[in-house]
Amino acid sequence: MKLNIIFAPIIAVLLLSACAPKSEDIKGNDKEKSQAPAQDQTNHNSNNEHKGESNNESKNPNQTMSQAEVMEAIKNQLKTNISIVLPNKLPISEGKHLTATTKSDANHYEVVFYESVQPIPINHNTLGKDQTAKAIMRLNVKKYNSLKEANEQIGYQDYSKLGGNPIDLGHGIKGYQDAGAGSQWTSWNEGRWALVSRAKTTEGDKGKNLAKNAVNYLETHTLPIPKPHGMVHIDVDQSDNRIMWQKETIVYTIDQVKDPMVALEIATSFE
Repeated sequence: MKLNIIFAPIIAVLLLSACAPKSEDIKGNDKEKSQAPAQDQTNHNSNNEHKGESNNESKNPNQTMSQAEVMEAIKNQLKTNISIVLPNKLPISEGKHLTATTKSDANHYEVVFYESVQPIPINHNTLGKDQTAKAIMRLNVKKYNSLKEANEQIGYQDYSKLGGNPIDLGHGIKGYQDAGAGSQWTSWNEGRWALVSRAKTTEGDKGKNLAKNAVNYLETHTLPIPKPHGMVHIDVDQSDNRIMWQKETIVYTIDQVKDPMVALEIATSFE
């Protein structure tokens, strides 16, 4: 009876010791719990850093755009009822970037294209006001109230019916030369197009050579198909290069291009 009384407390103590958690386990659990929030916070900060970098890249004004991307951005700026037509590609200097200013309303839109050393956003307020970018071409598109009005803008002429001294421009094309007011004109027709090159009367051969170069170029490059007519005016002095064509009542005009052959190159990039 006495032995039972003595062993009972000892057994109770042993049972309590076995059930109690070890101090090392408690410390370990506490340590893991204290580290978890810190780890979560680190991951959260890391995610925020990646998001910030992504936002900076998408908003970077110096991001280089391809010509196709610039053309698409220009289309998004134009608010007009006219179907928007832009050149497929523009000849710009090596290492330069393409940008533009735009104007538009329901029946008209205008795009002035620039090349710049550094990327400049479209319609940036410095364009046309300083030397950071150089204008390379203007495209003006306008819808007229009637076909008669549109025809008058083109001023198409059949030069074979106007006389002048006939000359051979190559590739079976006959041209006609005439002079007046200090200028000599070399004129010819190709399909629905009327074309003329201008030079000073003292530089008549230059006008003829420019006309021959244009005829030769157009043997392998195609101008837009006008409905009904188009007009090309190219200038030896690079002072008045204009190319115009119509799609019924809509008239397209390319100007502000210094090099006459570049003007032809731009015109043939339209479909």
